[in-house]
Amino acid sequence: MKIFLLLILASISSTLNAKPYCISHRGVTENSIENSMSSIQNAINVGSDGVEFDIHHTKDGHAILMHDEDLVRVAKSRDGRKCPVTSLVKDLRLREIQNNCVLKNGEEIATLEEALQYLETRDLYTFLELKDSPNTRSIQLIEEYNRQKPELLRVISFESKALRVLKKLRQISDFWRDVELMRVYKFLPFSFSDYGVDIYYKTRFMAWLPRLFGKELGVWTVDEDKDLRRVIKRKIKFITTNRVERCMELKEN
Repeated sequence: MKIFLLLILASISSTLNAKPYCISHRGVTENSIENSMSSIQNAINVGSDGVEFDIHHTKDGHAILMHDEDLVRVAKSRDGRKCPVTSLVKDLRLREIQNNCVLKNGEEIATLEEALQYLETRDLYTFLELKDSPNTRSIQLIEEYNRQKPELLRVISFESKALRVLKKLRQISDFWRDVELMRVYKFLPFSFSDYGVDIYYKTRFMAWLPRLFGKELGVWTVDEDKDLRRVIKRKIKFITTNRVERCMELKEN
């Protein structure tokens, strides 16, 4: 019991003076569409500590920035074309999407390569959420554009099988040994031995447990002032939010 209490005290002490990093959820979307290049650019412009975006893979193996399994919520048809918005991304080829679809604000649907290339020289955290398992092409792109700053890359996912693909690479790759992998949880994280933990903010009261075992910790998606203040007090490392400017303001005060 004494050792257990000492571990808790050490965990609390190690983060006593740390300030959290405020991560833009799917970019800054106040005047843009989530997971778009403009939302990522907006995150840079407001000085976010980091930016998070989601990827799905097409039928021919290209990764596009998209949260949902289909395009219906954020995309529309190009003029004179018919975008298959209700079809699953995994059943569509990239060219089919690019030829027929745009985002609802008229912007092009971004690819993983476009986003990574834009962020390559930016000094901020990149949170890349895998909605399905990464293929060789995507892995190579991630390595290519983050080679100089693997310590600023976080690959996160609800799917343990997606993370296992990258975990295996740690046995043969110095790059992947330097990249933090984080498992995303909606409810309480009962098993977190292999990865860092990114938990839904309403389960933040359990944050001490993974931190006790030395796990990197983040919470999502924290938007209300009262919740931001509570999370900041708990010294959690990463806060993913739709109100990143407010998050940064509160953490400094």
